[in-house]
Amino acid sequence: MDKSTEKMLYTEYGIQVRSLQQIPAGWSASAWKVHSDCGDYFLKVYDKHNPSTKNWVARIDSYMPVVLWLHEHTKLQKKMIAPVLARDKTFKKEDSSFLYMVFPFIEGSTICSEKLKLQQIREIAQILSELHFYGAEIPVSVNDLLETFDISFCSTLANRLGTIHTSIYLQKVLKPYITTLTQAAEVLQNLALLLQNTKMRYALCHTDIHGWNLIQSENLILIDWEGLKLAPVEADLFSFTETFFFGYAWEEFMTIYRTAHKDYQINTDIMHFYRLRRRLEDIHEFVESILFDNLTQVDMNRSLRYLKQECELLNAVL
Repeated sequence: MDKSTEKMLYTEYGIQVRSLQQIPAGWSASAWKVHSDCGDYFLKVYDKHNPSTKNWVARIDSYMPVVLWLHEHTKLQKKMIAPVLARDKTFKKEDSSFLYMVFPFIEGSTICSEKLKLQQIREIAQILSELHFYGAEIPVSVNDLLETFDISFCSTLANRLGTIHTSIYLQKVLKPYITTLTQAAEVLQNLALLLQNTKMRYALCHTDIHGWNLIQSENLILIDWEGLKLAPVEADLFSFTETFFFGYAWEEFMTIYRTAHKDYQINTDIMHFYRLRRRLEDIHEFVESILFDNLTQVDMNRSLRYLKQECELLNAVL
């Protein structure tokens, strides 16, 4: 980050920067710890020219007002994070190249790939139980967040698979899985058509529950709400099924969850859809990043390793 970022933080937020420290982040944006005289902040920076982040940037105006409402009006206030508003009461700032959002800095440790402890399983179950009480009735527009069971990315992925010879990296990783990927896309398409014509309950869902979006502070905190949707609750619950992030925690999680949602019954078609779509979406995003993002060799190797892992796990979902 250069001096223009420090100037932006002072002009727009009144934050006098003492130092900026880059910290590990996810795929959608870079992250910085802002040290200032008035405390520490978390700065999230989206590169607007990066192809793999454009979809995330486009959704911010849709989901962030709902995040702010949840933070201000529900029991989730101390269990989630919402952006610091700028002087003009907006939740983002941008220039020709970047979009910026500032958050309170949470002192704690990201769960990452660590196994959840029993208390943490109970806390995330309570967080999702509370979140899933809310739906289209909240006094903030959720029209743009409605789940449509869109799988248009599959067409792009199919096109990439047809031209993997243009990348020696992709050819080496994907060639053994072409049949599996084709079959998975066909099953997903059939499920999408079925669910688009099925009536079901929709609730607010985070849709990206994993250890890199959970911080253990004084209590467990759920972060990174870019994927917020009005969707069937399986959009969150699939993370607790076998081969996914917290498959080992299903029984304990559901014991807590069902104390709040006593009538909940798993819809197997919906669960299968979300499990399968997540695998294919992750594969698609890795392929796009490998082809079009200007990755360092270290990042390239990491992406290829994760891509191969996702392809191997796809068999388990089918």
